[in-house]
Amino acid sequence: MTDLINQGKTAGKLVEFGMLQNIAEDDVQHKNDYKTLFQGQGKILLALSDNDDLSQRDLAERLNMTPQSLAEFVRKLEKRGFVSRRKSTNDKRVIIVSLTEEGRLETQRRTQIIPKYLRVLNDEELQQFNNILDKINGQMYLDIKDADPTLHNKYHQLMLNHVLTKIRTDSKDQ
Repeated sequence: MTDLINQGKTAGKLVEFGMLQNIAEDDVQHKNDYKTLFQGQGKILLALSDNDDLSQRDLAERLNMTPQSLAEFVRKLEKRGFVSRRKSTNDKRVIIVSLTEEGRLETQRRTQIIPKYLRVLNDEELQQFNNILDKINGQMYLDIKDADPTLHNKYHQLMLNHVLTKIRTDSKDQ
């Protein structure tokens, strides 16, 4: 039977590969047209899962979004029950955005799916595939960094935080 931890690691690496591939093919070719790893609402959920209870302003800055776009996405997420908004106790002008329990579950669902197609690989093949993806992803990071160091740092940090959180969660579950 295949080890679920290896499948989870490989699934995470596939997600990373897909995101890096999009950056490498789209953003690096069009340096001034920065797209994000996650479109719209998904990237807000991921950012809040990494650091919850952020002001809308901080969240907009962190995600390199305009305050207007962020506010629109946050309203949509709130309608779906994934986030809540409240006024700061320190400054009533500041709106704090938080993940709801439903939002946390949605984020976990989106990031922890092990694709069925990985089940055809045995443990040795999964390890080989992980090593191959590490090599490919490493090169993609270098290519992105060469094209635009600021873009590389932003996405690398976002991915690193996401992957480390996933590893910590997996370790606690063992």
